[in-house]
Amino acid sequence: VTSKESNEAMVEKVLQTYGRIDILVNNAGISQKVTVQDMTLEDINKVFNVNMFGLFLCTQAVLKTMKNQKYGRIVSLSSVSAKRGGGVFGGPHYSASKAAVLGFSKNLAREVALDGITVNCVAPGLVNTDIWKSLPEDEAKKVIDGIPMGRPGETEEIAATIAFLVSQEASYITGEEIDINGGSHMD
Repeated sequence: VTSKESNEAMVEKVLQTYGRIDILVNNAGISQKVTVQDMTLEDINKVFNVNMFGLFLCTQAVLKTMKNQKYGRIVSLSSVSAKRGGGVFGGPHYSASKAAVLGFSKNLAREVALDGITVNCVAPGLVNTDIWKSLPEDEAKKVIDGIPMGRPGETEEIAATIAFLVSQEASYITGEEIDINGGSHMD
């Protein structure tokens, strides 16, 4: 996702195969657990290159097609870390990159609304993945204790929210973020 050329090639291949692009889900992301004191500029660049700049390149690659179609749905994954200033696995650069996703998406939503394109975010909290399962038991307990629902989310719960945002039923929703975190952060 960090290569403009790769993103343009992806769009070309999709257009050759399907003739149009209706939906983009920006889901690529990386994390790194490190403190500000121990972080390097290389660490920050690596996380931002994937989480924000890769998202920008993917989005930019599909925009011309979506504008010409006068239709498109873009959903980007942010994180609860963006809104509460940290999470389970990521460092401050992860939180900052996911906060940038929110700001970028809200601005883009205003920019392309008259082109028939909606732009929204989902901000998951802890999700039941291999990373979660790798946590030591004492750390896992602390995390679960901070979630009012007492459990991690499931990938199907995140996918269902994304499916709603790209559906016709969500055609009047743009520039929004939906928190999916079991209550670990409430606005």
